[in-house]
Amino acid sequence: PAPAVPGANISTATAPPGNDQGRAMTQGPTFEGLNGVTFNPVRLMFMMGAVWRLSLDRGGRPLEVLEIGSWAGASALTFGQALARHNPTKGRITCIDPWQPFVDRSINPAGIHASMDDALADGTIFETFRQNMTHLPAEVRHEVMRGFSDKILPTLPRGSYDLIYIDGDHCYQAVHRDISNAIHLVADGGILCGDDLELQAHQVNAEIARANPSLDCAYATHLQQLYHPGVTLAVGELLGRVTAWEGFWAMRKRGTQWEAVSLEGMPFDIPAHLPPRALIGLKTYLMKRGIM
Repeated sequence: PAPAVPGANISTATAPPGNDQGRAMTQGPTFEGLNGVTFNPVRLMFMMGAVWRLSLDRGGRPLEVLEIGSWAGASALTFGQALARHNPTKGRITCIDPWQPFVDRSINPAGIHASMDDALADGTIFETFRQNMTHLPAEVRHEVMRGFSDKILPTLPRGSYDLIYIDGDHCYQAVHRDISNAIHLVADGGILCGDDLELQAHQVNAEIARANPSLDCAYATHLQQLYHPGVTLAVGELLGRVTAWEGFWAMRKRGTQWEAVSLEGMPFDIPAHLPPRALIGLKTYLMKRGIM
């Protein structure tokens, strides 16, 4: 287990006591509305594909997965399902998140940011996360480190994680810091990956992120595409062009170098925790691709 960190609340996840666990098991995970605002169902499939790839390459040994940014737990449940399905000896998921407001509303005034901050401030999202984690496969271990990633990541043992997933604060400085810290934690042959790379640095004027380092989203008019400039610029500066699928990006560590990740032949598993609307959208995507 990772060492204790000042300012971080580290615990092995357990189901809430009393009737809460029974309600959670009856109702299933909760990702409707604001609970599901941070995930894209198509990207979840490629996240599962990254675990599948690692399981093949690592010979099925237990995998250590670290995620930076958990929100209500959709990514953790996705990795848990992938470990249970593809890795014979399963593994452990470590979740790092402060579950505290973090958006600069003076730069990001959109109503969704205010709603997200309010849900973090009153504890709603963290409680939903705890309830949703009761649906992890029983054989997959789970650890929570509640705190800010810039304080926790530098204390973790180097080269200890097979897969690190970055989906925390999307402003440029935060993404740059998370990638810089995570690079040293990935084991040789492991995968560093993340969310919200809709466009890469060579496709846009990445200077917008330097000029507005707290900006969350921007619109590329020439491509008619919303994107996260902080993610675009930080990934481009630290890793260059990366392999990416529908906004999910991944690179494999080889010594001091980084190489493309191949997901050729990956099974297209549907995450079991998707709410109905997201499930319909995902099935539509798969049918258009001729996968189902």
